[in-house]
Amino acid sequence: MKEMFGMIFVKLDSLDQKVTSLDQKVTKNSIEIESIKLDIKIIAEVQKAQMEQNERDYEKIIELIDNKIGLHSIILKNLSTDVRELKKNQEALEKEVLDIKRKIG
Repeated sequence: MKEMFGMIFVKLDSLDQKVTSLDQKVTKNSIEIESIKLDIKIIAEVQKAQMEQNERDYEKIIELIDNKIGLHSIILKNLSTDVRELKKNQEALEKEVLDIKRKIG
């Protein structure tokens, strides 16, 4: 009977050691999981900040393009008006030249 109790104590001691070892591994894994969670959270925050910066930069680029397109439109409109006026002036000058040529004869 002593032997039986001795074996039981040995097995219980062995089980206790295994449980202790498992507890240590679980604790280590829990710490690693928390570290991974923190890393993922940091990565997500950095990615979000980068995305927000990209959106701000995109808006600035679009605004610059819109401003340049607007400026080019104004320039083209003014040039078009100037060309029309030049054409009218040229036609008027040609008419006057023809009139002078007729008068001179």
